[in-house]
Amino acid sequence: MSILIPICLIIFSSIFYFGRFDNSNLLNELRAKSINTVYSITSIVSSPISLIKNGLESIYEIQNIYEENQMFKEMQLLDSASFQEIVSMKLKISQYESLLNASNDIEYDFRTSRIVGDFSNNFNGTLIVNSGKEENIEVDMPVSGSNGIIGRISHVGESLSRVLLINNINSRIPVIISDAGYHGMLIGQGRENPTIEFIEYIEKISIGDLVTTSGKGGIFPPFQLIGQVVSKNSNEIEVSIFENIKSLSHVKLLNYKLKNES
Repeated sequence: MSILIPICLIIFSSIFYFGRFDNSNLLNELRAKSINTVYSITSIVSSPISLIKNGLESIYEIQNIYEENQMFKEMQLLDSASFQEIVSMKLKISQYESLLNASNDIEYDFRTSRIVGDFSNNFNGTLIVNSGKEENIEVDMPVSGSNGIIGRISHVGESLSRVLLINNINSRIPVIISDAGYHGMLIGQGRENPTIEFIEYIEKISIGDLVTTSGKGGIFPPFQLIGQVVSKNSNEIEVSIFENIKSLSHVKLLNYKLKNES
């Protein structure tokens, strides 16, 4: 069928070209019909090409729409994740502010003391401060820097006292981890970062969770900042303390225990 169409066109064109037509009306009519026929056939032949072209353009437009939609979804997910992170952070801040404000009901004073001996790099990490019995300093008084708890008084002399640091192998402090309030025991390891053992629901604790004193045992006031979780395994977590002990020149000796006894 596809072969007959061009053959018919050739025959028709030959007749039209070589034929002698005296009647000009007939000639005009044949010419018009010839033009219409050629136009119709051209339209039929070009239609598939137009359809293909239009189809490709539509496919291209659909692809662009899909890519834009995908980009929008990714941006929406990113915004959603950022929003959730911000909300989570605000909730944590609010909860920790609530916990820290609770310590306002717990009254204790402090005495500022100068560090005169620094053995924090020693396996049995300690400091020596220039306050002792003359200033009513007693054993187990909590010691803090400007950013958090660093230890407790372990020995008191007449004018000097020894501070047992939280990274000392003999240090044990009951603590709370994360805004959910999981309890554990902060244990010195003789190195920079202490660890926490005997933890409730350790699987629910995340890297970056804050660590504070719990107040159990009556030595440390509750909700005093210590540090944050930097690593964990199935049995324990490692804590980076907030205070840079090597940069301290003075510390605060808290008389929280004395207040409780009175």
